[in-house]
Amino acid sequence: MKNLLVANQRDNKRYNQKALEQMLKAQVENSLDCGWNKEDIIILSNFEFKHMGVKANPIALNEFCFTGSKVFGVKWLFENTDTEVVWAHDLDAWQNVPFECPDFKDIGVACYSRPKFNGGSIFWRKTSKDILDEVVKTLTEDKANREEPTLNKILKLDKYIGRVTELNNTFNVGCSGYVKRYYYSHKPIRVCHFHPYNRIAWETHVLDRNDIGCSSVSIRLERVIRKYYHKLPIKLKGDFNEKKRKEAKKLMRTVPEEDRAHGSDIK
Repeated sequence: MKNLLVANQRDNKRYNQKALEQMLKAQVENSLDCGWNKEDIIILSNFEFKHMGVKANPIALNEFCFTGSKVFGVKWLFENTDTEVVWAHDLDAWQNVPFECPDFKDIGVACYSRPKFNGGSIFWRKTSKDILDEVVKTLTEDKANREEPTLNKILKLDKYIGRVTELNNTFNVGCSGYVKRYYYSHKPIRVCHFHPYNRIAWETHVLDRNDIGCSSVSIRLERVIRKYYHKLPIKLKGDFNEKKRKEAKKLMRTVPEEDRAHGSDIK
């Protein structure tokens, strides 16, 4: 299995080269820390990059669907290498603990807190190439600036849905619907999806903003992220969101006891 990171630089605050390099450095160290071999960490970018012995493959990337550059990257990887399985994830989707490749058919993807596929962390087999080609073709024809609507449209077609495995939320716990996704995830959380410099996101994942009594982020991952993102808060800036707190407690009562296992303890 290959660990794919795609960095598509453009001249704005979110996608400028400096910001992307910062995330790539943190991702590379975190991946190595989780046991990946250097040769299995694949970086595709439209600029030169090297960190801790992992060097990017500079290639031309699409210029219209920046959030969907991953699917273009997976297509390039299948067409230009002998790769059989790819884990393609956003640069702010962090591997929390070492894990084996999950069982899945041709495509493995987790959902949000509602039944909608989340494009931020997807496992692809080479046998999915025809589906991938259809996604890329549709994105290109529509000049779409986001890939998730197209992914949900194509993957849910009758001719493809039987080849898609809905993975447990543990492979992509983001910020929207966080409490529900956390509680229904196998523990420890495999992939925590948040941007460190988004205060609400950081407080949610690391500082227990919802007051559920635990953090999704391991002490190890927190240490890596703090190395590259300086002066991150160590405590909540304000009080708990009382509405969110009550919602969390109410939801917790609906979750089976076996699904309530904590991840990492609050520091």
